[in-house]
Amino acid sequence: MKRIEPVILIAALGFYALSMTSQGIIPYLEKSLTRTETITTIDGKVVPTPHRTESENLGRKVYIREGCWYCHSQFVRPVNRDSDKWGPVSQAGEFIYDVPQMFGTRRIGPDLSREGNRRSDEWHYAHHWDPRAVEPESMMPAYSWLFSANAPHDAAVKAFIQKYDTNHDGRVTKSELDAIHPVPTNFKELDSYPWNADGSHGDGVIDMHDYGPVPTQEMIGVEAYMQKIGTAIGDWRTWEAWPVAHRAATHEPLALRVGRGKLIFQNKCAGCHGAYGNGRTSADTGSSTNFNVAYHFLNPQPRDLTAGAFKSRTTPSGSLPTDEDIFRTITRGVRRGQVMPAWGNAADGHIIPEQDRWDLVDYVKTLSPRFKSEPAPEVISIPTPPYPTVKEAPAALIKEGRMVYRTLQCWSCHGNIGKGDGPSANQLTDDWETPIHPFDFSSGAFKFGDTPADVYRTFNTGLNGTPMPSFYDTILYPREAFPDLNAWKTQINGKAMFTEDELNELQAYIASLPTSAELAKMSDADRQVFSDQRRWALVYYSLSLATERGKTPVPTPAGFTVALK
Repeated sequence: MKRIEPVILIAALGFYALSMTSQGIIPYLEKSLTRTETITTIDGKVVPTPHRTESENLGRKVYIREGCWYCHSQFVRPVNRDSDKWGPVSQAGEFIYDVPQMFGTRRIGPDLSREGNRRSDEWHYAHHWDPRAVEPESMMPAYSWLFSANAPHDAAVKAFIQKYDTNHDGRVTKSELDAIHPVPTNFKELDSYPWNADGSHGDGVIDMHDYGPVPTQEMIGVEAYMQKIGTAIGDWRTWEAWPVAHRAATHEPLALRVGRGKLIFQNKCAGCHGAYGNGRTSADTGSSTNFNVAYHFLNPQPRDLTAGAFKSRTTPSGSLPTDEDIFRTITRGVRRGQVMPAWGNAADGHIIPEQDRWDLVDYVKTLSPRFKSEPAPEVISIPTPPYPTVKEAPAALIKEGRMVYRTLQCWSCHGNIGKGDGPSANQLTDDWETPIHPFDFSSGAFKFGDTPADVYRTFNTGLNGTPMPSFYDTILYPREAFPDLNAWKTQINGKAMFTEDELNELQAYIASLPTSAELAKMSDADRQVFSDQRRWALVYYSLSLATERGKTPVPTPAGFTVALK
């Protein structure tokens, strides 16, 4: 009988030689390829691999120290299963500065190769403080030691809320403050959110954001490192396709669909929106102020679904959304890099089957009484964009859009070049008296889609619950609506918003406008064409303001004072 040991020995030596050749010798001989210091971007450009900042390097050290690599790999393999779920295949140049590399073999948690810009800074802080607060099904442990707290300050804020919160929503709003005479002397000290650009604190409202855990320098480094991973190739994520078809008819009982949707909501959505859909993570009742402390990280505040005020819709301003509108928001999410994920996008690491998303629609509608008392409104028609992207739009159209932007005084909130720094920017609040900042057009990160059709929809429906109105009707402004230019002579910090040349250009534009009588003489078809010309001009001009599109956002302290160790 032949002995098998020699066969095993030969096989072992053969496999060892194969592994040494494939993993050691060949990479060494081809180190000019495998150790390249360049990468190919999603646009096909070859660029140098960017270095990490000091904060990002600190975050990577903490990432290694805390054993995050035990459960998270950082390597997208060249197979459909990987690339469909995690994004573009990893490139050798992306790891040139990673020693040691953390490719990993275990994916107990999601792969993090393309984690950068997938979520907001605030979401990462909340997730590390209490993973189940934002991901109810998460098995990740909490990393509370990466945060610090100011117990005396927190106790004072809680006492302030308990004393002056008259409607028991967990906040002391501006209207409630107006009723306090005199305002307590420690108000400014307690009102510490957010950290403003000028170094000051406060938004005039005291709520959960003003107390609770504060990220340390190490946690800020981890967040910065997470936001850097996989971003060197550029912005590769795309919006989910627009659901053009109407919801298919079903013979299933509504109660059955709602029951399934409720279970999904509890497992996927309640962490941010709260068990009762009121936008707060409450632990007991719908009116409770016993909030999960992780809520204080989230900015913007998760949508209060009980109010029935939905931002992204195809219906007129103030109206309820259609079922397809809610389905689209669940599917596409709210802007890349924000708290609300795209639950229909596997590449974002989240996927809920289509039927489950429709069940969620049915359950979400039960959270607001408006859906029972108000009929479904008609949708606003969204015509085919005249140009597929802003690059194809003619200069004359964009110039007209600039005049429409200025005439409608969009600059008063969004600023003269769209950076969200207009004279009214620091005075805006939403329907819940929460301070809200105007959108920064220069970022190109439109909340509900960045195609011309997406932006057209937003301008013409408005954003319910916010100061952003619909321009669907006001777009037909006549000449006599602007008897003077006093509104455009606004000054900020002693500096005029517009130069004399810009004012003269605006004056000439207004002089060329048709009068009310001339508009009235137009046929309905001509008036529609005229209106759409202005609407599309505003759309393409707004898209042209995205001068920083594709740049990696600089991580922020998420509104909190950095706690130094």
